[in-house]
Amino acid sequence: MTAVRRHRGGGGSGGTFGRGVAVVPIITVIMCVLHSSAAQFPNPCRTPDLKNGLCVTVTQCPLIQRLLNQPLLTSNVVRFLEASRCGAQDRKVLVCCAEPENVQPATTAASLPVQTRPPASTPLGNRLSYESQLRLLPDECGVQYTDRIIGGERAQLDEYPWTALIQHRRKNGELKFHCGGALISDRYVLTAAHCIENIQRSWTLTAVRLGEWDIDSDQDCANSYGERVCADPVQDIAIEKYIVHPGYAVQKQSVKNDIAQVRLARPAVFNDYVQPICLPLEPAQRTISYDGQRFVVAGWGQTEDAPRSRYKLYVGVSGVPEQTCQQQYPQAGIDRTQVCAGGTAKQDSCRGDSGGPLMYVGQRNSEGVMYLGGLVSYGRQCGLEGVPGVYTRVNQFVDWIVSNLEP
Repeated sequence: MTAVRRHRGGGGSGGTFGRGVAVVPIITVIMCVLHSSAAQFPNPCRTPDLKNGLCVTVTQCPLIQRLLNQPLLTSNVVRFLEASRCGAQDRKVLVCCAEPENVQPATTAASLPVQTRPPASTPLGNRLSYESQLRLLPDECGVQYTDRIIGGERAQLDEYPWTALIQHRRKNGELKFHCGGALISDRYVLTAAHCIENIQRSWTLTAVRLGEWDIDSDQDCANSYGERVCADPVQDIAIEKYIVHPGYAVQKQSVKNDIAQVRLARPAVFNDYVQPICLPLEPAQRTISYDGQRFVVAGWGQTEDAPRSRYKLYVGVSGVPEQTCQQQYPQAGIDRTQVCAGGTAKQDSCRGDSGGPLMYVGQRNSEGVMYLGGLVSYGRQCGLEGVPGVYTRVNQFVDWIVSNLEP
């Protein structure tokens, strides 16, 4: 199966790395594009988040007006505005609006993911207590109900049920997956920061898919012990907002704090094919050495610029000592916030997604469960002997993750 590479530090072309964009230039860009097009007014259309709408002027769309009136526009808002355009009428910009005229949307969060960059630690006086936020995480996690068969690269139908796909809408309206993630509760998915910030300008983040196995099939079915078994339907859930780690930074040969939280617009429904993975909350899990640790990476081989697998795949990799990894990435400044794994020829997380989970088996309440050890971040050409991949070490970000959880 063809190996696929992950984020290379620069990511998708045109990434803005969270820099704000002035309002006037955006309006100018939209106007310039739309002057060369025409549309019937008002014409039925589909908004970037796939709602039924009408093609109306900017002044008739409260949501678009509110977005344009913000002092700074994030890169994702810019992509949403560009994807909303549907023509021009008498030199006036037309945009696809779900609730035109004077109808106010109930919330903009369900329509457009909001980007936030909170401080590394949020004052608890302004939020729930840390203990209360911990209770937002599920009591049961890291459990999969499959009778797992060791060996082979295609995961079983209900294996690694926390593996998620991050979806975007392209300029032409196509919906595609560009990264993976890991479900940690019914409302939150963890992924790599570069999967959120460092993507194509013409892409708009739209949803997270849970419960997927065969991307090319409307219904996932497989034979198990001679019996035909079919999974529950996938869950495509809109992105309410995302939070990129405030220390995320990309340089020529290094990536730091490559982690982001995605909040779902509605709770995921847990079943045999959708389950949360355990976070390494316990002190022993936060300080565990990953040297020689046996990990599993799962995903569809989907990255920003490479083909994908039809089926969910997994591959086993072993943790590599930090010093050994530093020798392979001498300019990257590998530190304790990262973990390196792999380095066996033709076995690498190339076969998983950017932002996808690096998992290991641990003990929780005297039971064996799967923990989230890392998130696929970057690496050199995949599958090379002695060259590991670099992952964001999740146990170093637990306090940041928990402090940003909301009911």
